[in-house]
Amino acid sequence: MRASVLLKIIGVVTLVALADCGKRPVVRPVSVLPSECEILQAPTERADTIIIALLDAIEPGRAPWAGNAGEQLLFGHLYETMINVDCLGEVRRGLAESWKSGEGGLHWTFELREGARFWDGTPVTASDVVLSWQDAVTLDTVIDSASVAGKRTVHVYLKQPSREVPRTLTASVFAVRKPSTTSQWPLGTGPYRITSSKRVSTPMVGHMFSAHAAFGAECPHIQFMETSADDPRDLLEGVIEMLVTADPAVVEYARRRPQFVTVALPWERTYVLLSTSRVVRLRNGTVPETIPSDLLDGLARDAVRGDARGYRPPSWWDDLDRCGELVTAHSGPTPVHASSGVLRIVYDSNDGVARDLAERIVALATTDPGASPDAAAVISAVCAPKGNTFEMVAEGTTTSELSRSLRSGDDFAYMVSVPRRPPDPCYEACELLKRAPWLAALGFELSEALIPLVDTRPYVIAKQDKFGLTTDWYGNVFVVNRTSAGR
Repeated sequence: MRASVLLKIIGVVTLVALADCGKRPVVRPVSVLPSECEILQAPTERADTIIIALLDAIEPGRAPWAGNAGEQLLFGHLYETMINVDCLGEVRRGLAESWKSGEGGLHWTFELREGARFWDGTPVTASDVVLSWQDAVTLDTVIDSASVAGKRTVHVYLKQPSREVPRTLTASVFAVRKPSTTSQWPLGTGPYRITSSKRVSTPMVGHMFSAHAAFGAECPHIQFMETSADDPRDLLEGVIEMLVTADPAVVEYARRRPQFVTVALPWERTYVLLSTSRVVRLRNGTVPETIPSDLLDGLARDAVRGDARGYRPPSWWDDLDRCGELVTAHSGPTPVHASSGVLRIVYDSNDGVARDLAERIVALATTDPGASPDAAAVISAVCAPKGNTFEMVAEGTTTSELSRSLRSGDDFAYMVSVPRRPPDPCYEACELLKRAPWLAALGFELSEALIPLVDTRPYVIAKQDKFGLTTDWYGNVFVVNRTSAGR
């Protein structure tokens, strides 16, 4: 219905090419991705142009620090981290071609890939890396400091020893960039570079970001289209050739279109319930029950409108003792929610999964526990008050209102989502404690406070026989390219 509008948009915006996947020297660990990571096989003949929809607002000045899924998809094609983790969990090289540890895992040395360079052709040096990381190291809870040890050698010092190379370096905040004197986009070392950014005064489209092969690769031109479409199904009737979404209506719509293939990505988010009453019980020495797995499967099946499964352990919050004092250093107030009156389970009104779960939990928590084992399990886990002296409701709020209430702990409970596979569990734990400081007094027992409910994942929808796609451990998607020249 809106295809003609989108076709006009594409017609007035110059498409530019994207990215070299650079031909690099053979090193250990190997850089060749396992076949399992190729989620869409590359055709023999590459497409001249592909158009990818981004369903979030993009801020070039923030690059490469991704703040939403759209930025993660775009920035991941532009900027490189020192190491990568493939879809099977194996660490592989990125900007670093090798590394080694010392001092029992407190000190790691990285050797930059020979010939690595920024888009403008200047070599990437250890000094560039350390300067790029300056703010990230300050924020991170695992990295203590980084220093230059040679033109291509970087020393990284950790706050706690690690037997494995620190995966925190795969986070977007550790992607390497350098300020540009000619563009709002920082210079990167990734296979793609942005050659133009244009605002489009057309319904559904905000900006068009044209990208070009950075190092002489035989790659398709890629146009990233920032869109605010109310219904992404409209995009699939136009010129869009790829998008990533968790919307079940869009996925089902695409499945009925023979020109598209839909592929499930790794389980990406875990929805957890944070009950202030449960935290009070824990602080008083009582350990409440958890929700049984069969009930969690039922929640995923019956309550969530989207691809979900009952929560599957283990999780990153189960092993926080290795974070040392990073968790226990936080402090916060005791939850102050009222014990009578209206008890709210608060969620972000923009999050449909959180709404579905919150409403179902309220329904169970207000059911007679004697008549329903499921109700009894939920009431016990969330530590709902007994008797008929209260009313419980699920209520959606703005993101800012949720943030304020979550910080003070003045509501009964909160439905939030957390990454299932964060690069740095210690960092993720500290971020959660910043959002809800009343959890901090539990220290390493933070895992007892979280009531994990379901895992969710998005889908990538792509035109068939146009281009190949791979994915990594975190569910990030990358276009497969054919390289004609090395770096």
